[in-house]
Amino acid sequence: MHNTYAKDGLVCMSVNVDDKDDRETALKFLKGQKAEFANYLIDEGAEVWQKRLDIPGPPAVIVIGADGRRVKAFSSVEDGRFTYADVEKLVAPLLQKK
Repeated sequence: MHNTYAKDGLVCMSVNVDDKDDRETALKFLKGQKAEFANYLIDEGAEVWQKRLDIPGPPAVIVIGADGRRVKAFSSVEDGRFTYADVEKLVAPLLQKK
């Protein structure tokens, strides 16, 4: 989605919540995915980031609108298996509203 919609104002970032000792594994994965946007590694326990991000666990995608407000969070824990096509159905119209 980053490659498709960055020109329209989409900003993507990834947050890795795996153990910080798995940093190299995460980097290898991100490079393989060509994740050429901001990538962060959280070094806090699950109880901290689950509360801050208001998600039950990974994988999750949080969509934030141009106004800075949370539009929706997709989580495999709550929504079952979601796809990036599911996320794109929400994101594409939001980008057209600018």
